[in-house]
Amino acid sequence: MNTGERWLFNFAAFVVVLAGIKSASAIIVTLLVALFVALVSAPLSIGLQRRGIPNVLSVLIVLILLLSVIAGLSAVVGGSVNAFSEAAPIYEARLNEQLESLWILAASYDIPIDANQLRQSFDTSGVFTLLSNLLTALGALLTNGFLILLIVVFILMEAASMPQKVRVAFGRGEHEPFVAFTQFMVHLNRYLAIKTLIGALTGIAVTVFLLAEGVDFPFVLGLLAFLLNFIPTLGSILAGVPAVILAFLEFGLGSAGITTLVYLGVNISLGQIIEPRLQGQGLGLSPMVVFLSLVFWGWLLGIVGILLAIPLTMTAKIAFEESPKYKWLAVLLGPERPSHTQSD
Repeated sequence: MNTGERWLFNFAAFVVVLAGIKSASAIIVTLLVALFVALVSAPLSIGLQRRGIPNVLSVLIVLILLLSVIAGLSAVVGGSVNAFSEAAPIYEARLNEQLESLWILAASYDIPIDANQLRQSFDTSGVFTLLSNLLTALGALLTNGFLILLIVVFILMEAASMPQKVRVAFGRGEHEPFVAFTQFMVHLNRYLAIKTLIGALTGIAVTVFLLAEGVDFPFVLGLLAFLLNFIPTLGSILAGVPAVILAFLEFGLGSAGITTLVYLGVNISLGQIIEPRLQGQGLGLSPMVVFLSLVFWGWLLGIVGILLAIPLTMTAKIAFEESPKYKWLAVLLGPERPSHTQSD
């Protein structure tokens, strides 16, 4: 088989694999979410075991924490889907009132504004439809919560012994595949843990502000800020749009401006200053890769795939970085000006 035929064969196999993943996207999304939750939870479980807590008990503690989180998410998501639909006419009426006030204010300063064009520019139906679809997808995912937790429990039960299994499988601890696997898992766990921590802090800060401001659905908007934090730059913008619109509809232009400043301050301080210092250099993605990964994973796995797009792409990048053969792919996926040395 010559080079051209080999490339053609590999491409055909790739297309078949993509078709299989897309047809089984429902179960694959469940498995990916379970794996993501297990990777985030594994350091806590392993840390408890290192303190002398038995494996089963440490997994049980983590399971109780996860059940508490899922119960909270279910309460927030379950009560919000219907509330959004019921509140739509109210927001439409508020939008007309606020736009009328803006039109009167502009007229008092002799600023020519077309009221109909202004109303079309502030059409919020698309934003709230997207948010409603996201909540519906999360609700459907939470209905599989028992299956997800079951998979997470089995993964955590094996997590502590996995390095030993890999060491035995490859024969020696110094063996290159074992070292590469260990480094890959360390970097992946670090990346996911820091992103989850920064996302949680972002969500909490946003929720506290929205509660103080009196904006509707503060917990939903905080959850949205947490989830979209996994999407660099674009995610913080998407998370802020519904909050700014709601603040504008409820309290006017001044509240919308303050909400915008708060979102900018939180995301700049946590996402642009603190997170890079925690993550280190060399773990970024180029803007083009971010956009293409959102399109690709969104098409392949649906709206949940958009949320998982960057963690999945970062997983691939970290894996490529640990492989001398494919390190060039990690460079292509990275920022415009990659550093010559990678920070651990």
